[in-house]
Amino acid sequence: MNWIPLLLVAATATALVVVERPGIQIGILAIQYSSVAWLTSLALPPQVAAVKLVAGLIACGILALTVAKSRPAAESASGIAGRAFRAIAGILIMAAALGIGQSNWMRVPDIRPEAIMAAAILMSMGLLQLGLFRNPLRVSIGIITLLSGFEIAYSVIEPALAILALLASVHIGLAIVVSYLSLEAEPPDVVEGSE
Repeated sequence: MNWIPLLLVAATATALVVVERPGIQIGILAIQYSSVAWLTSLALPPQVAAVKLVAGLIACGILALTVAKSRPAAESASGIAGRAFRAIAGILIMAAALGIGQSNWMRVPDIRPEAIMAAAILMSMGLLQLGLFRNPLRVSIGIITLLSGFEIAYSVIEPALAILALLASVHIGLAIVVSYLSLEAEPPDVVEGSE
């Protein structure tokens, strides 16, 4: 049963690299947050792990409002070749992450194998996103994915509520900063007839 969130993490992390539509990306990110909360609940009480889910859904809501308020972006020039390249890169990174996740590379005695593998997948796929994209939304999703992998591993080491609240505020703060940068980067509306 604990392998279900691991499979969801792998699927969502790969989909976030390949999918280009911002609205769909945010929906996938919300599924990823629920999987991360599920994996975190393996080491923490479910009520505490729910904090990660709530903070993640708030961050997704902020990003969704930003996407709804911003102008539609021009179609990506990457096309099929770009998506195929990102899919192949994602599969290669996923294979490397699965290889790393086979052993307890963090040397944490109480961490479950599913959590180790999910942390490796999320951190590696987050780094891949940071290397591939320049768009603020895509970069923020890469940072969020990287941080989510780190949180799965770190929640076993330090289960303090203050640290969980700090990490939750980082996710929400990152969404607010990206929202501001995305809306600030857009050119202002031009009113016809004005000089």
